[in-house]
Amino acid sequence: MKKPLSAEELLYRLGLVLLPVLFFAAVFVALSGNAVFGWIPACWVYERTGLYCPGCGATRAVAELARLHLLESFCYHPFVPYTALIYVLFLLWETLRRRFSALRPFPIFPCIVAGIVLLVLQCVWKNAAVLNGWNPFFVL
Repeated sequence: MKKPLSAEELLYRLGLVLLPVLFFAAVFVALSGNAVFGWIPACWVYERTGLYCPGCGATRAVAELARLHLLESFCYHPFVPYTALIYVLFLLWETLRRRFSALRPFPIFPCIVAGIVLLVLQCVWKNAAVLNGWNPFFVL
């Protein structure tokens, strides 16, 4: 009987399968320009309340990340480049761990907690900025 795969093994395999898919999706988004924004509906929370939801800015952040504009991507939604960075680090770490067994498993849980904290903080920042009349996308 086969032993069930660990969470790290499942995530690693999924990450490897998604790598070419994400690469070609990024190329498509980078080449399509701003046309990609017309395909995605506007945020209904922002339209109805004028406040940003935790996901507001993510589409623009993904488009800027696909164009390799890292600062703009971070300003639109810091969770997007953070997630991309963790994804790449996880794949590299697990690849090296398979080569050199002395490495511990990748610290997934602290990365998830940090990502949730970042997601909440960016939502609070954007809404505080809007309520005070500031530009929530501070560099742009």
